[in-house]
Amino acid sequence: MAPTPIGEYAEFRPAWQSFGVWYFGIFIFLAGPQINAETWISPALGQLLASLIAAYVAITRFTRMYRVDADTLEVERTFPSHVKQEVKIGDITLVDLRRGISQRLLGVAHVHVFAKGPEGEVELRLSGVPRPERFKRVLVERGASDQRVYGAFRG
Repeated sequence: MAPTPIGEYAEFRPAWQSFGVWYFGIFIFLAGPQINAETWISPALGQLLASLIAAYVAITRFTRMYRVDADTLEVERTFPSHVKQEVKIGDITLVDLRRGISQRLLGVAHVHVFAKGPEGEVELRLSGVPRPERFKRVLVERGASDQRVYGAFRG
């Protein structure tokens, strides 16, 4: 049986829907002072806070890049400093999908990948991975091992 095609995971950024909670915060800060004039947040402060949250979302999304090929998984962050982590898929020992109820509803997850490295265990964090079960299957079918993890007993 042929492995699942890498497809959308060859090179991708965090999914827009993974910022759903942040969008709700933007809405609250913009609409809250308009709906309830007696709130402690002025409309100007609400707009400022909403703008800061929107800037955080844009910076986070556009400064992270994830890449998968037949042999490696790479995580690259370019802000505030440039950091690139790369592991061989065959060295991956655990692919852990972490998501709350809102992420489940939106079809995304934060994926924590643990791998053997030259100096011990390496952890890669991928935020906002779309269709996380499919992403995990792509890695496992290419040689990543996956231990069962239950509740609070994560790495």
